[in-house]
Amino acid sequence: MRYAIYFCPAADTALGQLGHHWLAASPHAPELSGISTERRNALLIKARRYGWHATIRAPFTPLTDVAYDDMRRAVISVARVFEPLELRLHLHRLAGFLALRPDVDDEGPRHLAAACLEALMPLCAPLSNEVLQRRSAGLDADEINLLRNHGYPYVMERYRFHLTLSAPATEAEESIMRQWLTPRVAELPSTRLDALSICREVTPGGAFEWVERIPLHTADREHTA
Repeated sequence: MRYAIYFCPAADTALGQLGHHWLAASPHAPELSGISTERRNALLIKARRYGWHATIRAPFTPLTDVAYDDMRRAVISVARVFEPLELRLHLHRLAGFLALRPDVDDEGPRHLAAACLEALMPLCAPLSNEVLQRRSAGLDADEINLLRNHGYPYVMERYRFHLTLSAPATEAEESIMRQWLTPRVAELPSTRLDALSICREVTPGGAFEWVERIPLHTADREHTA
């Protein structure tokens, strides 16, 4: 079983509703004239598997003697010292795929992600040599170093807060998706990053499921117990 720490927009927020609609499967998916249902499913399969989220701590396997409560306490220790963040998100291309990102790299999410990384590292099982070799493909030297030391290449100075919208697409496909997304993203109010969500992958390759929401800085007695 793997776990991850995400920012998952609440379902009743504009951002949550946008993600729910965008990732919906037929017959509830939005109409994208020029992209077949089969191709749309291929472009969204990974986004649907991981869910509508921004990664704070990438998926990891806990050590065999680590219990859920150990991870929960580590996340709470981070959440209680960070204030909620206000972010204005816009449509961007990131590493060849469409995503929602702040116009500039806000240091707030990066500091939050780094704190989660540090708090959880003692609880994470190391990657096997086979996995390290496989995941090193296409990475530069700095990213390989981060992968070996932290279990993921896009951390610390390489971290970019984002919500993934699709896999890399052709120029024509991206244009079609942008036509649907652009006016809706423009209407989004500021996003309030106010909680960390613990999510888990029960079976390898399965969908990640939401487990628990830990509020930032406002953790009550139940969360701090």
